[in-house]
Amino acid sequence: MTEPARKRRWPKFLAAFAVLLLIGAWWVNRQLEPNRLTALVLDRAGTALGLELTIEGTPEYALRPEPRLVLPKLTARQPGAAAPLLTAARAEVSLPWSTLTGGESLVITRIELDAPALDLEALSAWQATRPEAPFELPTLTRGLAVNEGRVIGDGWTLEALALDLPELRPGDPARAVASGRFEQPGTRLDFDADLDLADAGLASGMTLRMQGRLKNADLDVPYLLELDGALDAEREPMTLAITRLALDSEGVVPDLSAAGNVSFGEALALDLAGELASWPAAWPTLPAPLSDSTSPLAYTLAYDGPGDLSADSRLTLKRDDTTAATTLALPELMAWLDDPEAAPLPPLEATLSTPSVVMDGVTLEGVRISIEEDDAEAEGQAGEDAASEETP
Repeated sequence: MTEPARKRRWPKFLAAFAVLLLIGAWWVNRQLEPNRLTALVLDRAGTALGLELTIEGTPEYALRPEPRLVLPKLTARQPGAAAPLLTAARAEVSLPWSTLTGGESLVITRIELDAPALDLEALSAWQATRPEAPFELPTLTRGLAVNEGRVIGDGWTLEALALDLPELRPGDPARAVASGRFEQPGTRLDFDADLDLADAGLASGMTLRMQGRLKNADLDVPYLLELDGALDAEREPMTLAITRLALDSEGVVPDLSAAGNVSFGEALALDLAGELASWPAAWPTLPAPLSDSTSPLAYTLAYDGPGDLSADSRLTLKRDDTTAATTLALPELMAWLDDPEAAPLPPLEATLSTPSVVMDGVTLEGVRISIEEDDAEAEGQAGEDAASEETP
């Protein structure tokens, strides 16, 4: 009697176990239902970052082979801010189970962003509210992809940005390929770029190769830019030490080389030295004997001021025994060049020194010419200097 009774209990036990499995499966599915799971993830991530993270549409998720979340129309906004710092038509994030279970380092498998837009002003405002903490570069085992991206700066934008970063591991070499166009009023720069970092992180040696076209109302020329140097973004301001820069182009854009330092922060600082391979044919013709020389034109350029280059720049030029030192504001000079009714002399201060120069068949020797900001005074001073040095 005992054995048959035990056998009769098995069907009841299996039925009860099946009911428990169904209830468990329903509960797990309810907890992991896409909208519920996404709301939980966005809430926790937003709280940790001090951001409001929202989506529009139905999200997707998968747990195999590893967790993967697809977010439609993602918006990231600092609470109370008028403009979001980031939007994306679609964001996809996949990461290994070890990251979810509390791995020591931040490891993400892959991030993909479709039509993201990043507002640098809103980003800066959010960063100012964040507590000081060491920056931790994540590991991206299968990299980052950006399609049709947009970056909004102060008076400029990056449009149609495409970025492919196959892999990122802190301290290891990294390579990224990017394309897009830089736009500001009156100017457009199309680019295809390859960037190599010696050590992925905030401070690293780097090599950049970029080519494309530079366009404005009167210009449409190709260019090739190559740069070797070291970037340091670990402290403020960010600095770029340039060991070699080479620019090849056409028309009014000169072929040149450079080396020096650039810093980016609340202000822009430049300290560069290099050579113009030759005087561009599209520039105003130099007087003899300067025009007869085929020597490279050495230069130095120094600037410290707003990022729009509105402050004074200091430029020196030297070819053979001729030297020129100039102080100018680039926007004022460009406006002078574009104005057909502008004063005869440009809005700058300059001093030119040369052993001899030929003008209208007259040889001037031991010439030193000064141009001051006041146009009338500058014109008179230049004439007096030239007359005092004239030798038939």
